[in-house]
Amino acid sequence: MTDIIEKRDKATALRRQKNFQDALLLFETLWEETKDKWDGWGLALCMCKRSRFKDALNVSKEVYSTDNDFDYIKGTYAWSAFMLNINNYSGDNYDELKSYANGIMQLTENRQEDVFRHLTVLKVMDYCETKGMWEALVSWSRKIDPKILNAEPYKFKKNGKNITMPSNQEKWYLKTSKAYEKSEDWERCFKTASEGLNYFPDEIWLKRRKAISDGNLGNIDKAIEELKNISFVKSDWFIFRDIAIFHGQNNNYSKALDYIIDGCIISANLPDPGYRWELYYDAALFLHKSGNIKMAEKHLLLSYSLRDNEGWKIPEVLSALADELGITLENTNNLFKELKPFWEKHKFSKLPKQRGEIKTIMPNGKAGFITAEKGEDYYFKVMSFNGKRSQLKPGLKVEFYVQESFDRKKEKKSYQAVNIYSVKKE
Repeated sequence: MTDIIEKRDKATALRRQKNFQDALLLFETLWEETKDKWDGWGLALCMCKRSRFKDALNVSKEVYSTDNDFDYIKGTYAWSAFMLNINNYSGDNYDELKSYANGIMQLTENRQEDVFRHLTVLKVMDYCETKGMWEALVSWSRKIDPKILNAEPYKFKKNGKNITMPSNQEKWYLKTSKAYEKSEDWERCFKTASEGLNYFPDEIWLKRRKAISDGNLGNIDKAIEELKNISFVKSDWFIFRDIAIFHGQNNNYSKALDYIIDGCIISANLPDPGYRWELYYDAALFLHKSGNIKMAEKHLLLSYSLRDNEGWKIPEVLSALADELGITLENTNNLFKELKPFWEKHKFSKLPKQRGEIKTIMPNGKAGFITAEKGEDYYFKVMSFNGKRSQLKPGLKVEFYVQESFDRKKEKKSYQAVNIYSVKKE
């Protein structure tokens, strides 16, 4: 008996010193000798620490079968089961994944703060998101209280770059609000996004979902203003599409067209255009409402062609608009090349044009400032320069358009230079 006590004390000391391999060997012999639940737990824990999850699961099951109220073994049981069955699940069977996950849920029912309970729920939410299973995602989100999830972002280095990933709590709010958005449950989407913004006030996706929920609940003007403020920070095509749709709901098709074309310009050079077919469909719709039938037809054919190229089913809304326009839907090539000049003319003909010269390029090489002929400095993004990057140096004479923007440092409206071209010195 003395020998067992001494061995157990030594194994425990090694475990506390994080010498898990040597502790594991001692706990292994102890478990064989005693079948004591504490020795079994010590062994299972060390096995988990050494990534021997299959062995840890077997030991955890054996201990659990002798005392299913032993809380410590539930931790190693959940840990090993998660790592084996949930963490890297690559199957395509939701019922199978749900069965694994439900086992961990049952095991940790009285361990609400168990990290592997949290991770299990988030992994199943990931799966549901990739499959578009929005009701199931919401159902799983309700199994944990987001307020007890880890709120610290994950930071690590990859290929010499500092990478920051959302915390578990932020992921919960992002995924749950997305599910409500996709389900068009605007009240719950608004509530979830608003609550998430209490913890993550700069999260653009939550700001966007709060705004579009507000708009779909009847507060259209407020939604447009909020989305415009978001667009100054995140100039993505879908933000401009959101704004356009709400202007359309207000029957302001001129404004809707302006913003949808902003989205088209931004989207032009992005990969996977098939996923933006709705943007071009909406452009066709607003052009039709504005009386530009010829361009409406071209945008509708672009939307159709992108879906057809992907081999996707053609939605009824495309066919209905084609019937209204009196055209036959057919796959047409080179429409991007044909439509880009139209988009640019529509946008930039409404903006003031100026001349000046490059004042400075910022150290990160992504932005800089232009001094206009009248002496005012304008911020610009390098991607707005239409020319070879090697040309872009202080002193270069340029012409550009001035567009409303937002100064994040000063927290106020500002203006920036866009669509920049070099000009020859006179």
